[in-house]
Amino acid sequence: MKADAASQKFEVTRLAQGLFKVKINQGRGFFKIGVEKKPGEANSYFLEINGSRKFEVGNDCDTCHFWFKCLHEPRLSRKVVNLPKAFQVPRPIDEAMVQELAPILDLQEKGEYDIFETSFGLTGPYDSEDEGSYFFNSEFMDLWDIADPREEGLLSGWEHYEGQRPRVFRHSEAGVMESQFNFVIPLVPRDLLKADNIKVYQSMIANGDRPRVLLLGLYHRGIPEVVRRGRSKVLHSFFAGFVLDGHHKLAAYRRAGVPAKFLVVLSQKASKYFLLREEGVVPKPKFEERLTALSAE
Repeated sequence: MKADAASQKFEVTRLAQGLFKVKINQGRGFFKIGVEKKPGEANSYFLEINGSRKFEVGNDCDTCHFWFKCLHEPRLSRKVVNLPKAFQVPRPIDEAMVQELAPILDLQEKGEYDIFETSFGLTGPYDSEDEGSYFFNSEFMDLWDIADPREEGLLSGWEHYEGQRPRVFRHSEAGVMESQFNFVIPLVPRDLLKADNIKVYQSMIANGDRPRVLLLGLYHRGIPEVVRRGRSKVLHSFFAGFVLDGHHKLAAYRRAGVPAKFLVVLSQKASKYFLLREEGVVPKPKFEERLTALSAE
């Protein structure tokens, strides 16, 4: 699918250096976060592509962790959208660049999004049976009271990449050590990528270029019961992104062993950010602080 040239202008607000908020007043909803409301239970989140649920991506429970599960293959065998060549020019993100993202922003649903760049090294790809992945980490299973990730049905056979190491945030007042884990989920399987295209990007990276990989992002921070009740001083939070553009670049970065550069369109609707008791009761400023920290990486 390729979008027509976009005509609408977006309301763009600079929140901090390198962090922008964009309001989409009308969108095509090709990419959409579906919400399944369950009376008396947590509401479930889904990534929908062209009207079909493709991934389950957690829920809005304040004590639950992030997960993703492929429900149906995305089948995005072709480039989703043609972005302007200026998108790849190595320059800091600004209001003008956000407007240049119109072809991909038009494909989102109505709502507010945060735009920023971030960078981190990659491991993987992993599948749901790979015990080297984060989801088989004993700290993860202890923190969220999970005996076996397979039985919990958290994942599927769909592959994903993980950040090489978590970002650590220390909360001195609460005595809590928070580790933020990063995930990148392709929408195109590796076997559909072209080896020659990957080699081209590998060569660019080796020469010092850092081509951008475009992500539809979300951020999940729940507070597990053991932390809420003071029985644990360990907290995990999660940044994740689905690849909208740049699957060959992603593979090239992984092969080169170089931290990948991501441009993130983060869905506020798909994100949740609950607070420790010592952080107060208004999450928005703290959430924006966290995104500002990500944009500085």
